[in-house]
Amino acid sequence: MNTTVIIGNGVAGTNAAATLRMNGYEGAIKLIGDEVSLPYQRPPLSKAWLQGPDRPQPTLIRPLSFYEDNRIDLMRARKVVKIDRNKRRIHFADGKTMKFNTLILATGASPRRLNAKGANLKGIHYLRDLGDSARLRQALSDPGCRDVAIIGAGVIGLEVASAAVNLGRTVTVVEAAARAMARVASPATTNFVTQKLKDAGVQFLFNQKIERFGAAERRVSSIHLGDGSQIKTDLVLAGIGATPNIALAEAAGLECDNGICVDQDMRTSDSEIFAIGDCARGENEFASGKLRIETIHNATTQAQIAAAAICNKERPTPVPPRFWSDLKDMKVQAVGISSGYDLVRSNASQHPSTLETHLKCGERLIAAEIVNLPIRQSALARAISPRIPVDTQ
Repeated sequence: MNTTVIIGNGVAGTNAAATLRMNGYEGAIKLIGDEVSLPYQRPPLSKAWLQGPDRPQPTLIRPLSFYEDNRIDLMRARKVVKIDRNKRRIHFADGKTMKFNTLILATGASPRRLNAKGANLKGIHYLRDLGDSARLRQALSDPGCRDVAIIGAGVIGLEVASAAVNLGRTVTVVEAAARAMARVASPATTNFVTQKLKDAGVQFLFNQKIERFGAAERRVSSIHLGDGSQIKTDLVLAGIGATPNIALAEAAGLECDNGICVDQDMRTSDSEIFAIGDCARGENEFASGKLRIETIHNATTQAQIAAAAICNKERPTPVPPRFWSDLKDMKVQAVGISSGYDLVRSNASQHPSTLETHLKCGERLIAAEIVNLPIRQSALARAISPRIPVDTQ
């Protein structure tokens, strides 16, 4: 009997396992994760998880019964340390091995680390998994935590800033770029969001470089900036991007370049090994060049594509990438990829808390961004067509 092994049990890996069964796959499915918990959703970790008086429970991707009912062998707290492509085996940290016919890498990404002097001080946090969120939640709820500094004005940083403000903390966001969320949204939308967060009490410092962190009793107490100024802080959250977890793939000789390189079916340079989610980099029908997209929607989409290829099914119809975020009293959503546009049209006149931004290349809509207009996203997604020809073979 054929065996498909999936390394990584986040949204990408779990959906790949589910879609294989939905497509009629009859072989064995081994879903491997290195955490003890059942597979859970990560987005709440930077939002609701950080607030509220009661200790929250993880939001499970699927209940335990789903894995049992669908004959998915869920292997928790198991760390894979090696892929042997010649023998078609993976090696675990405990010395055991497992054979595979098909392998799916859904290894995700890890937070990029700070490298300034003092970056290893206590009180400096990163956010990726359940343990990170629990530690951050406890630190934010400490009565001695009054001043919070966020390094990086990306989505994760702004979500934590929103939670900290809701908890009554004084929040300062330090960003090396000239604006917030510069990688994922247009200036029209990010300027709107930034102003709303400023109105809520978040202070922003743009175009700033971190020189070093000051300490008091081995805990972070200040941030020293490149312009000579400094910020007093009791807690730091670093949200300066993520690096793909590609060590296993590289050691196995798979082609990697800022991610595990894949084709349109999510195949790597080894035709029986696939990569999906945050760790995968390849062409996207809605953008030029090769991309690595770190969203729940992308992880789910790529899982469906890989499962279809493994089951010899037709490749799913391309859908434009999308993401969403909850920032203070704003639901921020985007569909498409905000690059390569030459025309921006924004409409914020309907209500002061809403915004709809269209990004166009000529007359073609290539992306759209909305704030507090959730019913618009599906219609806008249908209006966006692929940029590059779709190979249906």
